[in-house]
Amino acid sequence: MIELLHGRRSGEHPDFLTEYVELVRIVVLSGLLVGLFVAGPAMRLSMLLLRLTSPDTVIGIQSDDDFTIGEFTLSGTYNLFMLGAALGVLGAAVYVLVAPWLIGPRWFHAFTFAFTAGVYVGSLVIKDEGIDFHALKPLWLAIALFIAVPALVGVVLPLMVNAVAVRGPSRRSWVTLGALQLALLPSVVMSLVVAIVMVPGLALRRALLEPIQRSRTAMWLFRAAFMFFPVAGTVMLGQDIASLV
Repeated sequence: MIELLHGRRSGEHPDFLTEYVELVRIVVLSGLLVGLFVAGPAMRLSMLLLRLTSPDTVIGIQSDDDFTIGEFTLSGTYNLFMLGAALGVLGAAVYVLVAPWLIGPRWFHAFTFAFTAGVYVGSLVIKDEGIDFHALKPLWLAIALFIAVPALVGVVLPLMVNAVAVRGPSRRSWVTLGALQLALLPSVVMSLVVAIVMVPGLALRRALLEPIQRSRTAMWLFRAAFMFFPVAGTVMLGQDIASLV
C-alpha cells in the first residue's frame, strides 16, 4: 500500500461512509483552493497578456468560451474564477483516482500529472475551429499559455490534495470549504457531480485496489492503461498545432 491513500491513512480501515466523507472533503477543498488561488488568476492574467499582445481589432470579439476579449469586468473575472474552481475540483478528483498508480516520489507524481494536464487539456482547447487561435496574437504565445495554465494547475493540484489529506479533517477545514463553496456558488454543480461519481468509484477502490497492488503484473497493466492519456494528448496536441501553423 502507498503511505497515504486519500481518504484514509496507512493501517486504518474506516467504514465506507467515513472514508467517503473524508475523500469528498479532500477533493472539494483542495480543488476550490487551487481554482481560487491558481487556476482563476492564471486564466485572468493569460487573457490580459494576450489582449496586450494582440491587435486592437480583437477588442469586443466573443471568444470561443463566450468571454468578450478586451473587456475587464467583475462579472467576467468572477466567471473565470468560478470556472477555475470547477476545473480544480474535477482535477482533484482525477488526481485522487490516478494517484495509486503513479510511479516514483511525490514530486514526480506532480510532474507526471502536470504534463498530462498540459498536453491533454491543451489538445481539447487548441483547435483550428473558432476564432481564438486566429484572432489572438502571437499564435505561439496563445498556444503556450493554453498549455501552460493547465500544466501549472496540474503541478499544484497534487501538492494541495496531499497537503489537505495529511492535515486531516477539522472544523476549520469544513468551515473553509463551506465559505469557498458559497463564494464560488456556481461551481457547486461540479462538486455535486464529483461527489456522486465518488460513490461507485470509492466502492471499486475499496474492493479492488489492495488485490491489484499485491500483483506486480496487474499494477503495471493499470499503469500502462493510464499512460494512454498523456500519449494520446501529446499526439492530438501535435496534430492541432500542426493544423494552425
